[in-house]
Amino acid sequence: MKHKVVLKNSAISKVVEIEDGSNLLQCIREQVSDFYAPCGGNGTCGKCRVYIPGDGHVTSCLYHVNKNIEVILPHRVEMQVLSSQYKLTKVLPQDLGAVVNMSTIPYGLAVDIGTTTIVFYVVNLLFGSVVDIISIVNPQSKYGADVISRINYGATTPAGLDELQKVLVQAINGAIAKFCVSYDVNPTDFVKISVVGNTTMLHNLLRIDALPIAHAPFTPQFTEVKRLIARSLGITIHERGELVLSPSLSAYVGADIVAGLASVDMSKLGGNFLFVDIGTNGEMVLVTPDRILACATAAGPAFEGANISCGMPALAGAISEFDQGSFKVIGGGEPVGVCGSGLIDVVATMLETGVLGPDGNISDDFVICKDVDFSAITLNQKDVREVQLAKSAVFSGINRMMSMAGLSFGDLDHVLLAGGFGNYLRISNAIKIGLLPPIPIEKYIQVGNSAGSGAVLALNTENFITQMEELKSKIEYVELSTDSEFPLEFAMNMFF
Repeated sequence: MKHKVVLKNSAISKVVEIEDGSNLLQCIREQVSDFYAPCGGNGTCGKCRVYIPGDGHVTSCLYHVNKNIEVILPHRVEMQVLSSQYKLTKVLPQDLGAVVNMSTIPYGLAVDIGTTTIVFYVVNLLFGSVVDIISIVNPQSKYGADVISRINYGATTPAGLDELQKVLVQAINGAIAKFCVSYDVNPTDFVKISVVGNTTMLHNLLRIDALPIAHAPFTPQFTEVKRLIARSLGITIHERGELVLSPSLSAYVGADIVAGLASVDMSKLGGNFLFVDIGTNGEMVLVTPDRILACATAAGPAFEGANISCGMPALAGAISEFDQGSFKVIGGGEPVGVCGSGLIDVVATMLETGVLGPDGNISDDFVICKDVDFSAITLNQKDVREVQLAKSAVFSGINRMMSMAGLSFGDLDHVLLAGGFGNYLRISNAIKIGLLPPIPIEKYIQVGNSAGSGAVLALNTENFITQMEELKSKIEYVELSTDSEFPLEFAMNMFF
């Protein structure tokens, strides 16, 4: 029996027939010469991921074709992101502890809880290999687009904390159940869960009141490593399965940043570098041979699609790239909105064409595209103001850290862009609108979801948790809300 396989992305569209049970990676390699699979297809790196409608994201070297399928291959920029991430991610020996003996085929789950999305990495702990990646919209979004809204919901609504915790636990259980059905695995074979995320999300997961995070002096109730039995939260894995939360630094520099930075092999960088993760908050770390400084700015949810009239997360149907009227849509098909990377491209185009002035004023709504029903996807004046606020917050935070360290942008050897937004970001346009430092593009490295990489390392290697704690102890946190020079910096950087 043969099956039809359609391979496609923005540059490729091929149809091939292969035998039942054939390995998908082998099929892709025969048709795409530069497809990225750095471990050689033995299932240890998880970098040969593709998207199959109906099946979701799959690791192609572990997928055997038993039906007709369409395979959405990563764009070239995504391959470059994976390559950069793989080259800079630490390689550590496995050190699982006692949990490995709880099952003959033990699995682990690494979880990155972001404000907008949650990403799950299923890991075969015998080999340390990522066998599946599941990404969903954070179900807490219905309680507000930003962490402050959710903190207020938990504090002011009867049983609000219970609800915030419940939806996260249900999401984790749902990801486990989905994998178990697809791969014929028992939930009790999951013996360990590693969690990273921003500080508020970790408080919500443990049902700990996050209200102190929302008010000065912005003191979280915990930032240390937490270990507990997963079932104590209602997570349905092995009865003695462990849940480990990575350490946070402060109220707004969370475990996702600590884990992400710790996952980077800094010996391959040297000198001075910035680590930047832009989402609902902008979190930045400046690493020098002598000091490590970190800060967070309230960028707002614009770059994750919220508070933008046509905005949406980086999901199927989102315009992720835009250039003078042409665009690319995540997953192909018709556009239904624009995500953060596309938004940056649109604003840069408006600046180039003179539609948008340095002060951010526009005379009419800017038409990004018209859909099949001839209704337009547009950007209005309020949307532009949201971008101005967000980009100024990030750039101003970077500027203040550089000033405190006595450095200029010319002293930077690298800028590492982390997170989903950084994956798709067109760096030249981010520089053009004043979001990122104006340094040569070759100094930028897109490292992908480093928080996820850190969560996987924490799952596979106990010593990595110690490394995160040691890194945390070296970081100086800069509280911008009490920095007397930040307001003027922020006001000046509002201009394009």
